[in-house]
Amino acid sequence: MNEEQIFQQINMVRQSTLNELDSLSEQQADQMPEGFSNTIRWNLGHTYTVQNVLLSNYGGKNIETPSRYLELFAPGTKPADWKGEIPTLDEIKQHLEEQPKKLKETLSGQLDDEAPKPFMSLSTVGEILNFTLYHEGMHAGMIKGIKKAIGGAD
Repeated sequence: MNEEQIFQQINMVRQSTLNELDSLSEQQADQMPEGFSNTIRWNLGHTYTVQNVLLSNYGGKNIETPSRYLELFAPGTKPADWKGEIPTLDEIKQHLEEQPKKLKETLSGQLDDEAPKPFMSLSTVGEILNFTLYHEGMHAGMIKGIKKAIGGAD
């Protein structure tokens, strides 16, 4: 698979995730039905944050993430612990929409670079980037499950 195909897949997966925001209210984004440990808002912010963090911390690439997102959406965080202002759905959506383009600008021509710090058994920037597609798909599935549980799914 060539680099352009990987970036096309990132766009396709992201569009699928963004489609889950259609007709979603702020109130629905914060519901946590029984059996779920996080909300739709958390899953969206987490998807954005983890993609950046993995490529920065392991891939050694300078990808900026708002510090507030690290506090709210990093692994191990949960909405029950949130204090202060929380990003709106529109703000999170904007970050999610812009992220694929920023990743392509930052990472083009570097997917075969050795990661300074391998993530699990993934040793190149491209392997770590590919893993983020799996990660996003898992969280998109959680979002769909929450929507169904709260009656917001088609």
